[in-house]
Amino acid sequence: MNSTHYSDFNATIAEPQQHNNPQLLGWIISVLVTNILGGVANVLLLISLFVYRPLRRSSSWALIVHCIAIDLWMTTVSVPNATIPVYLGPHYPLSRAFCTYQNLYVYSAYVAGFYAECVLAIHRLVATVLPHHFHLLTKKSAIISIIISPWIVSVLLNIFAVLGVGMEMVRNVKSGGCSTGPTASSSVNSVLFYSVFGVYFPTGVMGVCYAVVLGKTIRDVRRKANVSRVLARKWEISRTLFLSFAWHCITIYPIYVTVGFFERAYAENLALQLTLRWLTNSFSAINPVFYWTSSRLFQDGIRKVLYCQWWRKRSNTVRPRGTRSRPQLLIS
Repeated sequence: MNSTHYSDFNATIAEPQQHNNPQLLGWIISVLVTNILGGVANVLLLISLFVYRPLRRSSSWALIVHCIAIDLWMTTVSVPNATIPVYLGPHYPLSRAFCTYQNLYVYSAYVAGFYAECVLAIHRLVATVLPHHFHLLTKKSAIISIIISPWIVSVLLNIFAVLGVGMEMVRNVKSGGCSTGPTASSSVNSVLFYSVFGVYFPTGVMGVCYAVVLGKTIRDVRRKANVSRVLARKWEISRTLFLSFAWHCITIYPIYVTVGFFERAYAENLALQLTLRWLTNSFSAINPVFYWTSSRLFQDGIRKVLYCQWWRKRSNTVRPRGTRSRPQLLIS
């Protein structure tokens, strides 16, 4: 994502000893606590995806795992690295390399996350409108290519800042964090280019895909008196992914709109800045809530993990040597 919007705090909070500011202290505590809990929640989601068979049967299983794995990385690595320097302030010593390479291990995950969700939306779209050709996207080679493609796009967008070509990631003298800006020799608005292709384009594609998927699925459900189990699961998964997409938009676009249309009010209101910054850094942490609350499949999967049913069933399959039994599935 555009790191200027993530890290470029206004000068109103860039004061000496700013880490003593109670508002800033409350903000960093809320950000870190939210993401610690979110990291645990994402781990539970990942385990449930691997141990609960109905979830593993989804044709988009690998792509959902990929998205949640990126969310786990963001809650444990990206968000702390992007926010803690802001709390420490501009006077806290950081090496130049900390900001120079932050695009690779912090912001590349943001962009990859957008495109991972984008290709997942396209995957669901093809499954809905072109079911007879969807098998082509379920092959192992196709799934691997789909998973790799977001990282290729992310590296291509972020490598320029690392190399200092057109834009660069530097220490922000106001906030203490790292922010992206155009280089002195840049003749184009590289930050705008980064925002368009790192944020706006993938979210726009996701919006179109899920609008078509939900529209067709709702129509199919209403047309049939008895909804099949397959159609019911398709509707449930599509609804869950759409809610995740909607939450993503809620977390990222308010700050773009506020800075774009109410820049002065934003610059003068520290509480507004911190609230919007908390929101932008909470997507990956709170996203699991939408999986749990909107999908019975995930509810059952999480329940199976918490009650350790999968482990007990696995243990029950271990029999003394010499005892014969009919083959059993480890996970039912």
